[in-house]
Amino acid sequence: MLINRIIKWFVAWPDLLKYLGLISLTLAATYYAPYPIRVIWYVILLSSYLFSRNEALWLALFLSTTDGFAGFFGLYEATMTILPGLPAVEIVQIYIILTVIKAAGSRVKPVLFYSKYLQILFIYLLFTIVWGQLMGLSGGLNVYFRLLKGFIPMLLFYSVPRLFVTWEMYERFFNLVFYIVLIAFAAQLFTLFTGISPMEAGGISRSDENEDINEFRVFYNSSTALIGMFGGLYFIARRVRKDAGRFLPFAVVFSSLAMALLSATRGWIISFSLVTLLALMFTGIAGSRRFILFVIVIIPVILWALSSPTISSQLEFARERLETIGAISEGDLTARGTLQRLDYRSQKALSGWKENPLFGWGLSDMGYSYNDGHVGNQSLLAISGVVGFALLNGFLIWFSYMIVALYLKSAKKKVDRNPLLIFVIFLIGWFFIHSSSGQQFGYSGIPEQIIPQAVFFSFGAYRYQRILSIVNGKKI
Repeated sequence: MLINRIIKWFVAWPDLLKYLGLISLTLAATYYAPYPIRVIWYVILLSSYLFSRNEALWLALFLSTTDGFAGFFGLYEATMTILPGLPAVEIVQIYIILTVIKAAGSRVKPVLFYSKYLQILFIYLLFTIVWGQLMGLSGGLNVYFRLLKGFIPMLLFYSVPRLFVTWEMYERFFNLVFYIVLIAFAAQLFTLFTGISPMEAGGISRSDENEDINEFRVFYNSSTALIGMFGGLYFIARRVRKDAGRFLPFAVVFSSLAMALLSATRGWIISFSLVTLLALMFTGIAGSRRFILFVIVIIPVILWALSSPTISSQLEFARERLETIGAISEGDLTARGTLQRLDYRSQKALSGWKENPLFGWGLSDMGYSYNDGHVGNQSLLAISGVVGFALLNGFLIWFSYMIVALYLKSAKKKVDRNPLLIFVIFLIGWFFIHSSSGQQFGYSGIPEQIIPQAVFFSFGAYRYQRILSIVNGKKI
């Protein structure tokens, strides 16, 4: 009886309180509890998800275990050993497998306008695995385990559209993401002003004495900030009366842009600035009452921040790094020694591709040796060849084309169509990050990168189908 009361009491909590409670317990178990207790808690988490219907809560939670929360967690932080002798597995990987089981059992068949193209990409993904075997993949069972861990996250493109089937689910997910972004921004400011990370403050790790204290490059929760930036712009662009007094999306867009700027990450700064500017220009956001009120409120905050020597110094550092981009036009591909992507890293990946240009090296020994996440397009060529490169980028173009076509088709209909452009605008900025700062799109990946992609494209298909139904005069 007591357990049932506790469960009912917990279920009645708002999503944010549930999330904060679960992530706090997971943090304590991960960093402060003995390994057996940690594993028991992870098993409880995964089992609880299996019997829960709150997909938004659990997706946000497990994204945080791999992308971070308030300076804690990250890649390979929340792990457990599944088979002796093999590397530990992130619990988010197990979560993804459970989403596939739940999606298969739901018997939901979502309408995805890109479903046939997605099937082609999945077939080519299988081809890269087989092709990699033919090209040579040596090593023990742990090597194939690595291959499997790169494949499992791609299953989210199957499970997410079948589990997120209502507007409420997406809205609840983005609301949680918004608060996670704000917490990440607070953690970044804490690190900037104190000089120590939250993990150092918590006694979990020690500062690196060799670290250059003059270069602050901290960017917490980058993948969450990415999908949060999209969600913020999308919600701002919506013309819904009940949202008229909500400034949370504005705060998230501002915080995401500020985090990129304070981290002095050039590709992300340019990308976030670009999508924000384009959104203001083409979706009517700039003329909204909420935007004007937000600007009035935020200007004093910005002026106060600029008066801080710490922030001013960091912004000056970011400006100096942005100015080095101009050296590329002068023929210096290293951007005054600050950028190896267009020089050493790029040439290495391209040299591998030129040895096997049509299909690349696949997921083989040679493929992994040429794979470099710092150069997205070049690595994609080295792994999947011209064919795979064309297919994947063709999907991004096809997705954008279909969204724009529906936007134009709905011009004379009473439908809120401006948010559709956010999908295209944001995808342009996302591809810029992929091309300049680090690989985002590919035929395999890590959960923190694939989760935002699965949500983005699934949400795009959901909104596409809803608006198409209105345009065609059908009831939804």
